[in-house]
Amino acid sequence: MIVLVKRKNAVLILLILFLSIAIFSIDGGANPIAETVKEKSGPVVVLDPGHGGEDPGVVSNYSSLAEKDLNLRIAQLLKDLLEQDGYTVLMTRTEDVLNYPEGTKEIYQKRKHDLTRRKKFIDESGADIVVSIHMNGFSDSKYYGAQTFYPPSSVDSERLAKCIQNALVSVVDPTNRRTALLKKERIVIFRDLKVPTALVECGFLSNADEEAKFRTLEYQQLVAKGIKEGIDNFFAKQ
Repeated sequence: MIVLVKRKNAVLILLILFLSIAIFSIDGGANPIAETVKEKSGPVVVLDPGHGGEDPGVVSNYSSLAEKDLNLRIAQLLKDLLEQDGYTVLMTRTEDVLNYPEGTKEIYQKRKHDLTRRKKFIDESGADIVVSIHMNGFSDSKYYGAQTFYPPSSVDSERLAKCIQNALVSVVDPTNRRTALLKKERIVIFRDLKVPTALVECGFLSNADEEAKFRTLEYQQLVAKGIKEGIDNFFAKQ
């Protein structure tokens, strides 16, 4: 009799557990398998926040704002937006660091090692596209506006850069008359391309008005939104 009661209790517990799981699923509860599939179902995007560590990039004359920090913030905001829409996003750095062998002393060598590591990461990532995030600066403070660059001999890279440039103008600043440009300099991430790659100079830290905007989260989010829309448009037109 005791054994029989235990068996009935066990069956009852299993039945309740099964019903609870079924109800939870119907109510739209978390489904790890579905979420994993969603994460892996979209295009793979590598974001490359420029500079880092001992290499600050452009530093504002109006505040302590450094390009390396802004690049990372915008890349992280962009990553969140992309992942919300099912993209898989990888980043060449997620912290304020340069990666180089221990004992490297010269900043030039540190940068060289770091860029080589980034390029290796990009080439082995399985990415569908690569977007490198940077800030601009110039001796004349009147210049402003985002501008996107693409490497020679890559039609898809040119199209990606133009999609991002057009979206940045539309979303961020319609007064910006800049267009996507060919970058002839042999920068590391543009060498021996495996996938479409674009470099985005998000704006000028040498321009007082634009630099002030970049110090706000709202403007950083707006720039991330513009780049994201450009990426969406690139894949929509394939």
